[in-house]
Amino acid sequence: MADEPRKTPCPECGKLVSVRAESCPFCDADLFEDDDDDERPRPKRRKKSGDVEAVDFIIPTNVSVWSILSCYMGLIGFCLPGVGLVFAIPAVIFGIIALRRRKKASSYGAVTSDIRAIIGLVLGGLGTLIGIIVLILLITGRILK
Repeated sequence: MADEPRKTPCPECGKLVSVRAESCPFCDADLFEDDDDDERPRPKRRKKSGDVEAVDFIIPTNVSVWSILSCYMGLIGFCLPGVGLVFAIPAVIFGIIALRRRKKASSYGAVTSDIRAIIGLVLGGLGTLIGIIVLILLITGRILK
């Protein structure tokens, strides 16, 4: 048991690799940081799965593209009645796609994907409803008389 090499988790895939390995045999990730000041390479620090950086709120990572499209297109469709139908209808479609392709995980990215898809569905649905009402009122002449 004393002859077994020590193992550490890979910073990319999380699988246990030997502390002497230069790259991960599973994902081929570099296990050492290159530092010009020091002659010895230092092991990379692994980001914990629960860590959320401030940048993740602005530029979401590990979030479904369908969810992001649904959310922002739903917001635009809701804020621009009439013309917003061009954005609101695809927002509903993208929201449905996002929820059907969702990952069954409890990670931060999976949870925010679901939330963004639901927000996109709600705003897209409301934007579609308001847009149709505005178009009907424009066609019947009740607006802009």
